Amino acid sequence: MVQFEKSGLLQDLPKQFFASLVAKVNAITEQGHDVINLGQGNPDQPTAEHIVKSLQTAAEKTINHKYSPFRGHQYLKDAAAVFYEREYGVKLDPNSEVAILFGGKAGLVELPQCLLNPGDTILVPDPGYPDYLSGVVLAQAKTELMPLTEENDFLPKYDDIHKEVLDKAKMMFLNYPNNPTGASATKS
Repeated sequence: MVQFEKSGLLQDLPKQFFASLVAKVNAITEQGHDVINLGQGNPDQPTAEHIVKSLQTAAEKTINHKYSPFRGHQYLKDAAAVFYEREYGVKLDPNSEVAILFGGKAGLVELPQCLLNPGDTILVPDPGYPDYLSGVVLAQAKTELMPLTEENDFLPKYDDIHKEVLDKAKMMFLNYPNNPTGASATKS
């Protein structure tokens, strides 16, 4: 059997947190223990019937039987912009501010590769979603951690970040409700 050595970039990728978590859960389950999985956000209930019906209807349309356009269907990008304005009061240009991806994790990995060059700095919350790091490693960017502490309601303290780091940072990952702390942030 031929063995191929992984590239340096692949070797530098962080261990997949969720893969190791699933392995631990499976081992405990195999020992007969009941485990409630709060780790991955997978639904534990069937998908709502109206969503299944919409998916069935969409699957019957021949426009959906082939590869989508490279930048996504215009009607989908328009719908995303309408949703964002309705739900969050944020007006987006569907042609320049909406990207159609094949999943949120893929976007987290691709975004740093699209926006950062090797050596660029990105601010990453700590604790933070483990999948932030893979795209940063593949972009060969430099990670600067922003501690999220209970004393500060799990919000970053921007005043504690050195000015030279702030000046160099080209990107920041930040999400609320925060994953993994569950904390929320106010508009201020």
